[in-house]
Amino acid sequence: MTMAVLPSPLRRTAAAAAAIFSIVSCWTVANAAVDEDESNPCQLYVAESTIPNAGLGVFAGTSFRKNQMIGRVGDPAFPVVDQDWHNSPEGGSLSKHEADYHWPLTNYDWNAPDIGMDHEAEDISVTVTGFGAAPNCHFRLLNVHEHKATYDNAGLDRYNSPGAGASTPWFNRTSTAAKDIEAGSELYVDYGPNWFLSRDGVFELVPVAASFEKAQAFLQEYGKLLVGSDNPNDLVEDKMALDDDAQRDLWEIIKTFPYPTRERQALPENHKHAVRAIHGDIQVIEYESSIRPVEYLQEHGKCVDNIVPGKSGIPHAGRGAFATRFIPKGGLVAPAPLVHIADRAAANMYEERIGSKGNIVRNETGMIKQQIIINYMFGHPKSSVLLFPYSSNVAYFNHHATEYNAEVRWATDAPWIHHEEWLEKPVSFLEEQWQSGLMLEFIALRDIQPGEEVFINYGEEWQKAWDEHVKHWKPIPVENDYNNLTMWTKESKTNNGQEGYVRAEVFNSDTETPLRTMDEQTTDPYPHSVQLMCRVNLNHNTAYIFEPDTIPFFKRDFDTKKDGIPDDSEEDKHIHKCNITERYEDEEYSEDEEEESDHEYLYTAELEVQKPFGDTGDVIVERHEIEMIPREAIEFVNLHYTSDVFLKNSFRHEMKLPDEIFPKAWMNKEQ
Repeated sequence: MTMAVLPSPLRRTAAAAAAIFSIVSCWTVANAAVDEDESNPCQLYVAESTIPNAGLGVFAGTSFRKNQMIGRVGDPAFPVVDQDWHNSPEGGSLSKHEADYHWPLTNYDWNAPDIGMDHEAEDISVTVTGFGAAPNCHFRLLNVHEHKATYDNAGLDRYNSPGAGASTPWFNRTSTAAKDIEAGSELYVDYGPNWFLSRDGVFELVPVAASFEKAQAFLQEYGKLLVGSDNPNDLVEDKMALDDDAQRDLWEIIKTFPYPTRERQALPENHKHAVRAIHGDIQVIEYESSIRPVEYLQEHGKCVDNIVPGKSGIPHAGRGAFATRFIPKGGLVAPAPLVHIADRAAANMYEERIGSKGNIVRNETGMIKQQIIINYMFGHPKSSVLLFPYSSNVAYFNHHATEYNAEVRWATDAPWIHHEEWLEKPVSFLEEQWQSGLMLEFIALRDIQPGEEVFINYGEEWQKAWDEHVKHWKPIPVENDYNNLTMWTKESKTNNGQEGYVRAEVFNSDTETPLRTMDEQTTDPYPHSVQLMCRVNLNHNTAYIFEPDTIPFFKRDFDTKKDGIPDDSEEDKHIHKCNITERYEDEEYSEDEEEESDHEYLYTAELEVQKPFGDTGDVIVERHEIEMIPREAIEFVNLHYTSDVFLKNSFRHEMKLPDEIFPKAWMNKEQ
């Protein structure tokens, strides 16, 4: 048998590759210049991400200090409520099910508690523009902390304004620097490892925190292979078993090994970086690669802070978009990467009815409204497609039919996010895409001065719909509010009184006014939009062998250790609906700030809780009476479906993408 003999360098590469395989196998325009001077630099850019194949990234145009707010203002948030239920076939239940509808925004959504929307509805996902959607996640380089949004309806009173409920009241979800951030750095937020672990079929195997630890351990073994020792001083060219070409070939084999792992994805991209990281840290290599020169961002990126929100000059519009600097005619006002929705019906909301099994199901013939997010989407009367722009502050552009000073165009110089070929594809193609792949740009039609409000034209169809809405909308007196102004709320026997609709946050911020007992509430009730909750631990050592004949009753004093909340993960487990039966002075209260008690009163509350019993699904009802509850253990929460998002008479209509730029291939329906 004749044996082929490899040249010496390749023999060394082949031998080293065999050893490495054994290690790997154990890891089963608009470019017109905007007036940006040194005193008002662009703080944020979107540009091609430094993460390979990640598309768009967000970059710091200036440096930020730790804990400093990033950008000029926070981002708006959009609750999407009970969407699985509204998209269930007739007979579906209220519980979560495997969704069978196209809604790529699910890849950009946040859990409601992270945004502060715990009590908005029964089932909520939240879309946040700007930092809630645009930045990437890199677990070794996380440099942004995100915070909760604020409920602020911009003065659109539900009793007096036809604009109430037409714009999201969730505003100013801020982001701050988790560490000092250098200008040019790519900005990374924390998606959480489960976000990636649950999407292996959608994304490549993205490294999570543990992946980098294993990758670093692998590099240690790789270093021993190169020089036969673990001494960092031996990592010099004349002591290595492989020359530079052989190292490059070997590293390419390692990185392209046919069985991908998260750990291998965490390894440096090239062999030179690998050698540096052996006795250093992969994070150092990753950090250096995550920074782009500011000059690069100015030339190849797109500034996203040319506008900020402010009170609009348009009646009933709430907030509007205002220029932060001079923008010349033809200049970029804002980039607008898009998430596409193939079928607008996914945003529909339906009435309830009783199904054949006695459960509550959607009434398919009773479509009553659409999700509020549709007001921020572009569409076309001849198409089922909707487009949601998700960069910072683009949600604030208002409509003016004649005096608009900006318009939308397709991006022409951003191949890292905008796939122009999609514009020629049918809607069926879009339905198969679950990631952003398109971008519009808002372009100035004339010179726009600093502080000037920026308008676009939403289209004739939107204008007609709004005029019709205003024509039929009528003010509603506060005394007619019996919890009947919003969808899916139970009508109350009493109205909201002179207070009208009041948020729980208002009551929670007032810690000096005594809380009303149940007797006092018979003549002076709280608004029906709020509910009192007590933070108490209702667990106990009583074991039920048999189902009790009467309702078990437990009585005790509040216990700071038992009823205290150990951590955020336990918070919801120890908060229960409660009724205050007594109020009395706290004997330890003092106006001296150094004293232990901060509030003048203590309270007795009654609570009722249901607990599972046995394996049959039965429940036991328990009653509890807890005395000596401090004010800080009692809070108000907003009841489901009572916010302006659910107003029955609120306006819904998408903006129109102009005929001249809307793709003909997407026109799949009759007007």
